[in-house]
Amino acid sequence: MSFYIVSTPIGNLDDLTVRAEKVLRESSIILCEKKERALKLVSHLGLKNLRLISYHDDKVDSILQKVLENNKAGKNISLISDAGTPLISDPGNSLIKKLIHEGIEPIAIPGPTSIIPALLLSAFDISKFIYLGFMSKSKAKIQTELELYLDTNLPVIILTSMNDIKKIVDILSNKNEIFNLSISKELTKKNEKTFRFQSNQFDKAKLKDFISKGEFVTIIQKLNTSKNSQINHKKIKKRILELKKLNYSKNDIVKIIVKNESIKKNLAYNLVIKYWE
Repeated sequence: MSFYIVSTPIGNLDDLTVRAEKVLRESSIILCEKKERALKLVSHLGLKNLRLISYHDDKVDSILQKVLENNKAGKNISLISDAGTPLISDPGNSLIKKLIHEGIEPIAIPGPTSIIPALLLSAFDISKFIYLGFMSKSKAKIQTELELYLDTNLPVIILTSMNDIKKIVDILSNKNEIFNLSISKELTKKNEKTFRFQSNQFDKAKLKDFISKGEFVTIIQKLNTSKNSQINHKKIKKRILELKKLNYSKNDIVKIIVKNESIKKNLAYNLVIKYWE
């Protein structure tokens, strides 16, 4: 018997890996968050003769016993979340710790997650980043956490609702510092979109329309204000458009802006993306 932690699609069912499908087909039991969500995947794959068990951390001891019983019976068990990679902002950590304590080594099946696609689409330097997951609903607590992590100058990833975004933008708009934001919604789905802007300069109507519906991943990065204060946005925009007309690539324009304006590469890249028309 093996216990698998299986990543499943966050929207597009075609993103299920061949290995993940094979593991699910060979599982006798699938532990899931909501059975109705899991049934959609099970039906899509045409899986039969398996048992769905709804898992939450407050049921960990009773489910652990079921897992141990099925382990003795030689059955495979898989743990999935409603969507994406289990355990990341989803229940399951308590069970994994107890299984390891019992001598059962889980096997992780990698796959879909909303975090990495959102990072790729942000246009930020993502060689290092911080993941905060879901934040408190308290605006005061959100502000405290943002102040703690954004001062690292690393991209900070947050799973957000429409109301969370409103609070975050309001907090950042009232600060002296300037922040880059990238909000991705409906990732891997038909209406996937990304909205990028700066905290001191954005179209409120467009943002309101963008966040009116969907599931969001928000990424924020604090700009180097000492450098930013010296930037002539009008001049840089003009230069970017001139170089574009001369058929320079985005990467080449970034290099030119970095050299001529003495600003950081990630800021130059964000400006090229912003003013590319």
